[in-house]
Amino acid sequence: MGIFDFLKKKKPAVEDQLFYDKQYQTEMLAYAQTVYFQNKQSYDAVKTELSNQGLSDAQAAELIEKLKGFNAAMVNDFQEKLDSGEITDIKIKPNDEHVKGKVDTDQVDRYIGYGAYQIERGDFENALELLDKALELDEKATLAYANKGLLYAKKGDNKKATEFYNKALELEPGNVKVLGNKMDLLFENIDQYGEAEFIDTVKTVLVHEADSPNALIYIIQFYLKGSDLPNALNSLKRLFTNYYSEGIVIQLLLDTFSRLTKQEALNEFELFKQQIKPEAQYQLEYCKGIYLKGIGDRQSAFEVFENLNKIQAFSWNYYQMAIMANLENRATECLQLLSKTFELEPQLKMDAKQYPELQNLWENEEFIKITK
Repeated sequence: MGIFDFLKKKKPAVEDQLFYDKQYQTEMLAYAQTVYFQNKQSYDAVKTELSNQGLSDAQAAELIEKLKGFNAAMVNDFQEKLDSGEITDIKIKPNDEHVKGKVDTDQVDRYIGYGAYQIERGDFENALELLDKALELDEKATLAYANKGLLYAKKGDNKKATEFYNKALELEPGNVKVLGNKMDLLFENIDQYGEAEFIDTVKTVLVHEADSPNALIYIIQFYLKGSDLPNALNSLKRLFTNYYSEGIVIQLLLDTFSRLTKQEALNEFELFKQQIKPEAQYQLEYCKGIYLKGIGDRQSAFEVFENLNKIQAFSWNYYQMAIMANLENRATECLQLLSKTFELEPQLKMDAKQYPELQNLWENEEFIKITK
């Protein structure tokens, strides 16, 4: 029995005995896949055609699920071959039959998507061909210009990258993704473009996305450079409330607060506490303890960490307390606190064996025991 032989005679309905026949399933699945690709990957078109062949809604749905599984397996196999290097040269050729006014926006988006995919793979030549095709079909395709900007940025052609980012922004001045890409490009090449253009772009990003983490980090550093502490603190509040667990944000907070007097810093900690999200407040108190430890007020810092542990025990609270106890020659207390630290986070044992402020304990018998 040849492929599609079951389809030569159309029946008003397909009985289950026939439907579940292995050969019938194989042929119908092959036919369904053909219909799928002939109709722009439309499962609706497959369903309609299967109904025309006499399948019930339930039978059509079952076959379509098998087709989806087959397609997914095919995609996964293709991706595995790409990842392994078995397939290395993939070219996606524009269709000459696709002309302006004769295709819908979905087709333009496909070319942009294909172009972005090829950029990711490093095939800039094919990516450019696809993006240019998208612009041939729609000269106002913002994302085509944006991706050409990204392409040239990856190639190191900053002039062309900026040109295409700007073309995209002429069409969509508030496109945060494009603004962000341009901002990062200007930052990486600030000697070429100058600080003024870079900061103007940063401020534009913040107009359209007030909580953009990269833009906030850039603008805070700019304000600190100019000793504009009020604006730096206002921007820092926005950044900290959403990204309080990020190391760079914590360091930026400590750097900013180090420029204040002790009383000003303590007042700002209280103001921050009132204005940030509740879930960020524990981390803020931890930063307060680190700040106090840094300026030498160990007693106050110790109290902060102790109070935090009453709310929720945290390894780094105990670790900071242990370090301060050691700095004040309270070795026994330090070792007890380190023991508690390692109970909560054993990975800190290695850190302790390398931490300069604990160096005097490295040969201590109890220290060696608890850091095993």
